[in-house]
Parts: sequence; C-alpha cells; structure tokens
Amino acid sequence: MRPRVCTLAADADLCETTVRAEWRAKKDESLCLIIADRPDIKRCWEGYSRGVYSIELAFGEDLTVELRDTELETVLASEAVKVIREAIRLRRKRHQPWNIFSYLG
Repeated sequence: MRPRVCTLAADADLCETTVRAEWRAKKDESLCLIIADRPDIKRCWEGYSRGVYSIELAFGEDLTVELRDTELETVLASEAVKVIREAIRLRRKRHQPWNIFSYLG
C-alpha cells in the first residue's frame, strides 16, 4: 500500500493524497478492499488472483485499508496509512553571542 505515512503541515487538518492498495493471491479469489469506517468506499473482485485499487482521499486520522471476503465478514489483511502532524517549531529569541575579546582591555 502507498503511501504508508502522510505528513500534515502544522496548519492543515486533512491529508489529501492518492491511496493505492494492491493484493496478490496464489489462486483466484473473490475479495473486497474496503476503507475501515468508510463503508461507502469498497472495491470487489470476483475470481482474480490479484487486484489494484487507487482512490483520491482526504482524511485527518490514520486510515485503515482491509482486504476481506466478499461477505465482508472476515478480514484477511489490513494495512494503515499513518497520519503524522508536523510539530510547530518554536522560535527562540536570539541573544548576542558572548565574546571574550570585548572584555579584555
């Protein structure tokens, strides 16, 4: 699955990216890829040994993609896209550097 991580800028609320999931099996299977907690997003294959699904998504929390049987009862595999928030960088007040030569007379 790609990407594995989505980094949000400090002022951003949503990660907007194309999520690409790919699966392979040793024999033909009937399977569905779903986004956990998003039942409206689902892609199923009947009698295939591999599948690829790409979708443009916007999300603010970790996103879990699951490979399930066609009845959606059994999770066969699961991967997550982690959302990482960029830390707000604190600016330190700059002081004049200390100079030993200014004290020597």
